[in-house]
Amino acid sequence: MKKIVLSGIVSIVLSTLSIAGDKYVAPVVVPVVPVTHDTSGVYISGALYYNNVYSTGYNWFTKSTDTQDEIGGLTAIVGYNYNEYLAFEARISKSFLEEDYADEYHYSFFVKPQYRFRDENNYEDNYFTLYGLLGFGYVNIEGTDGNTPGATEIIGKTIADDWTFQYGVGVSYTFVDKEHPESDAGDWSVFAEYTMYMDDQSIDSTRLYNYNSNYYDKLSMNGLSIGVSYQF
Repeated sequence: MKKIVLSGIVSIVLSTLSIAGDKYVAPVVVPVVPVTHDTSGVYISGALYYNNVYSTGYNWFTKSTDTQDEIGGLTAIVGYNYNEYLAFEARISKSFLEEDYADEYHYSFFVKPQYRFRDENNYEDNYFTLYGLLGFGYVNIEGTDGNTPGATEIIGKTIADDWTFQYGVGVSYTFVDKEHPESDAGDWSVFAEYTMYMDDQSIDSTRLYNYNSNYYDKLSMNGLSIGVSYQF
């Protein structure tokens, strides 16, 4: 039996060599093409923000001085992920809540460097991203009739109105859409961030309760935001 099997193997080898012109034919190697994943795309976001508008100092979640106003508002964002490391954003924001003396709106334009803690061998896993915000924006702050006594003389008057350098830092967590393994399309993210919108901008102190201009001649605004984002 062993002789019959060995004889059959020899016959197959000889016939293969004969067909190939008595030359050894190397097996065809098919290259393995890595799976590509497109990280670029347009995304939109919405956020709720909590800002401090202050002249000399502030504390989070407590009104430490009369010249500090804690206000809440909404932000709309349109962004573009150029790649997994860099994005660009345009933002518009408006205050609606807890306005004692400051009614504000602002625009922002950011370059957004980012780093994704992502397994590049498995694009179906959810992941965290750390990012920074660097750019410029326009800030407009007007007096309003809030809860602080003596604010009537500044209602509707501009307190600060200028273009400023802006920066921030944030973290997001992305829920991956497993139906689109070839790209980030369909992914949802939640994010939290800190942003500095205006730092020691010169103002007319007579529009901030007529306080001594030697101490209350500048205004700043920073804030915390939480929001959601969707990539197309």
